[in-house]
Amino acid sequence: MSPGVAVNLALLGGVAAWVAWRAWPPTEAVRLRNALLVDAGERSDFDWTPEAPPQGFRVERRAADAFFVNVVRSIGAEGPGDDWTRALTIASHLVERAQDTGPVRADLHTTYDALRTGRGYCADFVKVYIALAHAAGLAVRQWGFSFDGFGGYGHTVAEVFDRQRAKWLLVDVHNNFHVVDQASGEPLGALEYRDTLLGLRDGARIVANGPGRPGFEHEATALEYYRRGLDQWYLLWGNAVYSYYGHPVVRALGRYSRTAAQVAANLVRVQPRLRILGTGGNAGQIRQMIALRRKLRLAMGAGTLLLATLALQLARAAATEIT
Repeated sequence: MSPGVAVNLALLGGVAAWVAWRAWPPTEAVRLRNALLVDAGERSDFDWTPEAPPQGFRVERRAADAFFVNVVRSIGAEGPGDDWTRALTIASHLVERAQDTGPVRADLHTTYDALRTGRGYCADFVKVYIALAHAAGLAVRQWGFSFDGFGGYGHTVAEVFDRQRAKWLLVDVHNNFHVVDQASGEPLGALEYRDTLLGLRDGARIVANGPGRPGFEHEATALEYYRRGLDQWYLLWGNAVYSYYGHPVVRALGRYSRTAAQVAANLVRVQPRLRILGTGGNAGQIRQMIALRRKLRLAMGAGTLLLATLALQLARAAATEIT
């Protein structure tokens, strides 16, 4: 091995070691992914309807999978009618057998089957919920909030657009509840509930989506859980779950590694971006994520350059041996 090749390999190893160090534990790997996807936003960025989605929002254009169409039909959530009733019917169906026995992190069909056996974390419930809602003709978007500065420790919920009320409404699928205004009993949207927790509007109360297990035994526990992430809310800038899992590269790699599939999803541009709700309290966290993105891009650029240099070195060494 020539000194040049040895140096190149050592530098490549250093880059790989830095990335591996930043990607452990797994919640930090999520932070790396998020850093490549985050955009800072403001309240007005989330005030839109499904008929006029914002630029860059990845709307699902594929027809719903026949499997999920049949599920929607079997639970009575298909066809015209009250959007909110159908939204809660789907949510109730998904938690019917929930036992919190572990995450799934698989394709849509596998995840649905696992949910019916009691498994699943919040992200598993929400992505299948979006698939079923699309099959039912409902528009859904996905909110998340973190407890660790936009890393992998947090929670995710759905928000359904109710055409009868002409507004988005919060559905915490995994924890089997939605939120209603204390006085009127009208269901609230995600940001309306957040405003309630901040004391910016009158009180609200939690109501079960259906007869499944409650995610929190006491409402006070749920309130404290949500309050922990008040400065770290973000919206996934897309709802195209069928397009994501149906992409041939993502589907092929997903059989072997969900991490590899997520990396590929970024490369083939089916991974939605994350639009952070900017507040006075999270400006520093947003700056940290942007700084991390710069470091990652530098590492990726250095790694690409080193690989190209290594290939050239090896090709020259092979040519020298031949001659």
